[in-house]
Amino acid sequence: MTRLRHIMLGGLAALAIGGVAGSAFAEEAADFKNRLGGATVGLPLGALPGPGLYTGLETAYLGWSGSTYGNQGTGAGTTHVNAIAQAVPLLFVPGWNFLGASYSMSAVAAFYEANQLTVTPGSNSLLAGTAVGIVYVVANPTLNPINLSWNLGNGWFVAAGLNVQVPIGTNNSNLTNPDYWTIEPTFAISYLANNWVLSANMFYQFNLASGGTCCSGVAGLIPAAAQNGFVNGQEFFLDMTAAYKFGKWEIGPVAYLLAQTTSDRPGGGFTCALANVVSPSTCGMERDFAIGGLIGYDFGPVDLQVWVTDSVFHQDTIDGFNVWTRIGFKLWGPEAPKPLVAKN
Repeated sequence: MTRLRHIMLGGLAALAIGGVAGSAFAEEAADFKNRLGGATVGLPLGALPGPGLYTGLETAYLGWSGSTYGNQGTGAGTTHVNAIAQAVPLLFVPGWNFLGASYSMSAVAAFYEANQLTVTPGSNSLLAGTAVGIVYVVANPTLNPINLSWNLGNGWFVAAGLNVQVPIGTNNSNLTNPDYWTIEPTFAISYLANNWVLSANMFYQFNLASGGTCCSGVAGLIPAAAQNGFVNGQEFFLDMTAAYKFGKWEIGPVAYLLAQTTSDRPGGGFTCALANVVSPSTCGMERDFAIGGLIGYDFGPVDLQVWVTDSVFHQDTIDGFNVWTRIGFKLWGPEAPKPLVAKN
């Protein structure tokens, strides 16, 4: 099995975990989203493995903290979040070609356990001065009905696809899962040659309207009219990797970026200005940038990666020091043809 196939075995696990902890806790009331920044670092998503059925496991140990922000990004308190998130994918590469590209499809499921402690009573966080116990969540699943990967030659690959996050997750808390659909076009460019694994994985989220219990309805502090039809703003995610391979090892820097590109829209005729009178953290514009490092080892049938990241800037959201692990393996693949042997 080639090194490329080892690297890609756990690729969809990263996409799966994207729907996990991002929906757990946040500073902005409408910050319950269907992707977690940094989940695909270490993966050249521009390329695909050979035909077969693949799975894996990605785990994230998240230690978030930061100032609570209002619509203008003014600090007003401190929030701490700890979570353990896991994701399991199924990636099917049937060996089909379309428009000169290799085709794949996938389905992913994610789970997490989290707790939050919000300090500094009187801040503009909806949960200011309160402690939230352990929350168990089955995240909204991610479906990837189409992904196309083109081999451009000389080690370069590009891929484009479409993810759909379906609002059927559950949890044991009044901190609801995103109760809206997310449509997510994807694009990746990767370089796999001369012992380098370079990749930029990009995702753009179009969030549809809330059914009325999402996000801003935490603790009932936002009027029901503003909850019904709430639309979380469109968001851009970029995960970056520059790893160098030597023998069975790989090592290198990683980074990720999150930028909200359109404003949130409260429902029921509310504007952000009016909604912020009730809660100043309702309509923030999220920004986040984190850097870190990755190390990996090729065990043969299983490829292991471990990386750490730390946020160096975030606004209208929280982040912090995170530790990630990823493994992947092949469940099934077409057997190689047996050589023909002529009888004497």
